[in-house]
Amino acid sequence: MISEIAHVLRVIFGLIFLFFVPGYAITLALFPRKDELSPIERLGFAGALSIIADILTVLFIDLVLHIPTTPLNIFLSLLTLTIIALMIWRIELYFIERREGRKRG
Repeated sequence: MISEIAHVLRVIFGLIFLFFVPGYAITLALFPRKDELSPIERLGFAGALSIIADILTVLFIDLVLHIPTTPLNIFLSLLTLTIIALMIWRIELYFIERREGRKRG
């Protein structure tokens, strides 16, 4: 019983991670300000970019790096891509806030 529930939760969270999380992180890196996209546009771009990022990441690790495409390797590579995109977003926000602080001061 508990293993069935755990399997269902694993599938649900896996699909959310696969079809949403990397794309949302990429949209944050591409459009760092909140007023650049509406929430609906950001969600739409997140879905599309996530699917594109998933395909390109799997092809990259398989064809270029010659790493076998196991579920764990795919998860780790997409997690790495997401973390890199979030780091870029935070760096962009730092420089945006710094530039706007200079204009005011």
